[in-house]
Amino acid sequence: MKAPALILSCITVVLAAGFSRPAPAAVPDTFSFTPVKAPHALALDAAMTAPAWAAARVRSDGAWENVTKREAADESTSVSVLYDDHTLYVGFVAHQAGVPITATQTTNDVGFGTDDFVAVGLDPSGAGSQTYLFEVTPRGVRYQQASENVRYRPEWKAATERTADGWRAVLAIPLDVMRVRPGSPQTWRMNFYRQVAAVGEHYSWAWNGLMQDQPSGSWPNSYDARFWPAAGPMRFAGRVSRRPKPRAELYGLASLGADRELFQQSDGSFRTQTVRSVGLDVSVPLDATINFVGTVNPDFSNVEVDQQTIAPQEFRRQLQEFRPFFAQGAQYLNPNPSGYSTFFSPQDSIFYSPSVGPFDRGAKVEGTYGLQSFGVLSYRGYNQITGDTFDDVAYGWKHALQNDTFQYWTDGVLAHHSVAGDDATVEGGFKGRNLHNGFVYSFDTSVERGSWVPQGVAHSTSGFVDVHKPNWEALIGYADIAPNYNPIDGFTENSDIRGLQTMVNFVGSARGIKNWDLNLAADRLLDHSGAVHESDTGMYYSAVFDNGFSLNGVGPTVSTLRGYNAYGGPGCTGAVVGTNYFSGAPCYLGGVTTPFNIMNVPIGYRDGTPHPIDASAGWGNFGSSNLHLYTLSTSRPLGGRMTLGVEYDGSYERDRMTGALDSQWLRRLSLGFETGSESNFTISLRSINGRGGFATEPGVNLAAAFHMQLRHGDLYINYGTPAANATLDRFIVKYVIRAGGDAGT
Repeated sequence: MKAPALILSCITVVLAAGFSRPAPAAVPDTFSFTPVKAPHALALDAAMTAPAWAAARVRSDGAWENVTKREAADESTSVSVLYDDHTLYVGFVAHQAGVPITATQTTNDVGFGTDDFVAVGLDPSGAGSQTYLFEVTPRGVRYQQASENVRYRPEWKAATERTADGWRAVLAIPLDVMRVRPGSPQTWRMNFYRQVAAVGEHYSWAWNGLMQDQPSGSWPNSYDARFWPAAGPMRFAGRVSRRPKPRAELYGLASLGADRELFQQSDGSFRTQTVRSVGLDVSVPLDATINFVGTVNPDFSNVEVDQQTIAPQEFRRQLQEFRPFFAQGAQYLNPNPSGYSTFFSPQDSIFYSPSVGPFDRGAKVEGTYGLQSFGVLSYRGYNQITGDTFDDVAYGWKHALQNDTFQYWTDGVLAHHSVAGDDATVEGGFKGRNLHNGFVYSFDTSVERGSWVPQGVAHSTSGFVDVHKPNWEALIGYADIAPNYNPIDGFTENSDIRGLQTMVNFVGSARGIKNWDLNLAADRLLDHSGAVHESDTGMYYSAVFDNGFSLNGVGPTVSTLRGYNAYGGPGCTGAVVGTNYFSGAPCYLGGVTTPFNIMNVPIGYRDGTPHPIDASAGWGNFGSSNLHLYTLSTSRPLGGRMTLGVEYDGSYERDRMTGALDSQWLRRLSLGFETGSESNFTISLRSINGRGGFATEPGVNLAAAFHMQLRHGDLYINYGTPAANATLDRFIVKYVIRAGGDAGT
């Protein structure tokens, strides 16, 4: 980073800190309210004319907070809560006289984060293990999320109406679309949220200084459930209601075109694979909070993900795993909340389901009881990339207090692959937090053993101590990951590293700045030869200004990575066939250290609104090249039912040794058509030309997708796929027939 840029960043930080407002006071731990039981089932009436609503208003001493600006909310909101033995009713009155109401979307589950909305967060477990979010816009468009399933899409209702100074909404949520334990009385955790899209700001009823704002589309999130107030006692007659219904989903799939048998594998490549024309997924409640999940002949066409991927909107749902079998209860198989990661790389995981390509069948039991959550699964299939037949088992278990003060866990994977060999990994750890002084600590260790590990056994051990305050956080950690530690069904960013890492973070708000964030992080990790295998240093500054502009992580990253000779023969014999950056053990010969330095300047305008514009520039010595990166993107509504997305990206790479220049440019145009409240059509044209050393293969890709949600199923019609380098001549029609419970419940 050049001196003028560094000086400017430091001056900005000092000025921001000088004008910062103090963090608002946190909601007391004892904060709670008692929902009112309705005398009878209520009609869906946004005007809330039923007499029962008059006594159901929730007091406002958990004062509504503007999370984005970290100060009292600019617009007032009132909430009323009623319930009966089958339904929870939540009413909102949102005053909005000074800011235009934004309501551009017309299709449920499409375009979340683009419009104004009100939302309720529910934790029926009271322990943070099963949380739900339900959102509705001024136009009555509905969205929902569940911590145990990214595919959660139950039947529930909402009604809205405009008023002279804002809008109203009533949400009616059946209890049997959630995992509600039996018994009475019950105390849940509950919170209320609101988004004002025209100014890109977020409100929360309950507030704690540790709560952080997130980009629209990713906010609110269930991690903040530890701050949600208690709601109870709630008194139900007999059992709360019937447990969630058993669910069966039978799909039928037909395909046409020259590329009809090309499907994406776990490494991203497209390979020929016989089309599966029929398959079955089932979910059977074993009790109110524990499910059996099974699949036979699961679909691997990815039509659901394709439709989400090409939707032309700034805020897409972040899908980690969308296949029904892996999606349900996914968090219970990965109980470690802070698995090892540097601050510059993704988190390591011993079970990473996206690494599992097409498989043939599976069975799982997952759920919660008391303060415990757990999952265990078995699946079998064939890997076309490696020729492996695999038959693997994974499990996870965690005990956690709702307020995040203490938790401990264990998980593991027992993998049996016909070619790659056997691999067994067992992990355990704990994490604690002191709510009064902000002290946080964590320790985790895992051991991998089997023929997949070159030396037979490997380990990964990490821990940290941290002080987390409303306006700042400081952490120091240590990791020791053995050479070639790499669970076969997991994700490991790097091995053969041991050393310290540290992070300091400051957040706040100031005059003219809605919020700002300064993050400084560094690590220095040695390999087992004593050389520095990896080192990283970074400084990132983000700020959202009152005038609509934002800095989205401006700053430098300075990194090095050391690699060693990779030999064609066993041990340290044979010809040198390349450079291994994952581990040099046992040879540590031919070591070379490569820099990966980049200065990023990402700038946004009106982010969090329906008309965002984002641009960024990056440059530095990255690997063997001098690299320049440029991006420009925007999305916006067109009329009442169309949305346009435009993206233009470029890269220049000049080899520092030869002077050779490579460049590559990407252009993408996307259109979305909302064809009804439960259906939409998306189309995307992407063109890539040139050949950059780190980029995608050139080509032109046309992809289109239609989805219609039906009362008892779904219809998907797809052409091509956005994941391919070029247009696939592949036309897929998939129909899902659903019997019993709702999707994802």
